[in-house]
Amino acid sequence: MLIKFWGVHGSLPRPGPSTLRYGGNTACVEVRCGETLIIFDAGTGIRELGEDIVRRRRAANQNDKICGHIFFSHLHWDHVQGFPFFAPAFMNGAEFHLYGGSDLNSTIYRLMREQMDYPNFPVRLNELSATLKFHDLCAGEKIAIDDILVQTERLNHPGGSFGYRLEACNRTLVYASDTEHVEGMHSEMLKLAAGADVLIYDSMFTPEQYLGLLDDISRQSWGHSTWEAAVELAAAAKVGRLVLFHHGNSDEIVAEIERKAREKFLQTVAAYEGLEIEL
Repeated sequence: MLIKFWGVHGSLPRPGPSTLRYGGNTACVEVRCGETLIIFDAGTGIRELGEDIVRRRRAANQNDKICGHIFFSHLHWDHVQGFPFFAPAFMNGAEFHLYGGSDLNSTIYRLMREQMDYPNFPVRLNELSATLKFHDLCAGEKIAIDDILVQTERLNHPGGSFGYRLEACNRTLVYASDTEHVEGMHSEMLKLAAGADVLIYDSMFTPEQYLGLLDDISRQSWGHSTWEAAVELAAAAKVGRLVLFHHGNSDEIVAEIERKAREKFLQTVAAYEGLEIEL
């Protein structure tokens, strides 16, 4: 299993000098299990992933059919806005399955159609050359894809959000972006993450930002977590590695978050664009 990060920032893209180290693209994570392609979220990072897929195919002179599976945590703008710029979706013969929670504020199909309708975008969803298949999921549902098992769970986020547990080749990856910790530990999240080799977890705020101690703006109930909560969950769930994700700060602050988190949970890394983890 190969995991690669293409977008790690949260809420909105943040390109510029303050995000050169970790990256300013929004959420997108590629997972390769043999020949199977799994993608978590389609933030602006999926544009770079799409270009990489096309590049690799040309370099290898491949003509086989592209097939992929895109799992959306939820339908907020920063997790879907890159899809209209995903090059493989414009390729004849390509096929993509798009998955999202059935109890969110909209469906995957409706959201994708509306964000590409005029005047939002010049190409409509039904004009894409790839075949798109849409799947609405329920919390707790399990999806089998080739030799991979993906399990869903509801997270704590305004409007709803889904976390995913991916199991393949005796390895486990958990993707939990856009979730807020709860007092006493989120039992569903703890169960989802239990024993995972890698836990990718929302760590958008410092504890001081979360409580509003720095600027009198409390982030409680905004649907995002802190690095301290991420570390507590990782330790309780006995995960092998913690990846801090969905950054909301500049490189300088993210680096400090990473340093503090490692002091409490050594196997911690702050996600950055281009980070690869092989299991």
